[in-house]
Amino acid sequence: MKRIKKLLYILPFIVLSCSSDDGGNTTDPQPQYAMTAKINGVTFEANNPFGNNMFSSTNIWDYYPEEDFVMLQGRQGGIYGNPEINLWLKKSDLVVGTYTIGTETYNTPPSHFIDLIDNSNNEFEETVAGTIIITEVNTTTKIVKGTFQFTTSDEAQVSNPIINFNVTEGTFHYQYEE
Repeated sequence: MKRIKKLLYILPFIVLSCSSDDGGNTTDPQPQYAMTAKINGVTFEANNPFGNNMFSSTNIWDYYPEEDFVMLQGRQGGIYGNPEINLWLKKSDLVVGTYTIGTETYNTPPSHFIDLIDNSNNEFEETVAGTIIITEVNTTTKIVKGTFQFTTSDEAQVSNPIINFNVTEGTFHYQYEE
């Protein structure tokens, strides 16, 4: 009888720990910020320019056409905020993987690209090197997640550029547009 009472006592805990209301498919909740990073060691927490922490922005740059690229834009401080990090992911290469980023050339556009806009030094920053790692792509919910890191210089075309910005520990979590 004691065994039955013990079993009856612990059975609800076993059932509760094994049950799931989503059929076993778990999804991460949307984080407070769609994009985070450290820029020269300073915390960067951003959403899209309209303050939304979910949806990607519309690609307005013609050198990365909207029909070919998804633009993930993180702007700290809203529509007029600064700084801003932009990731362009080529739709045909929107798959889990690691993508090396180098200095951009317009003759051979990259599969993926990353850019930093920081108006504090009045210089145009060019990406020197970096990595974008896409860790998840859900084609049903149109969610893309991953990490990134990169460096920039205002002298990216010279052989030994002076690094102005070192962006580390970058993360992104967006619902992308088709």
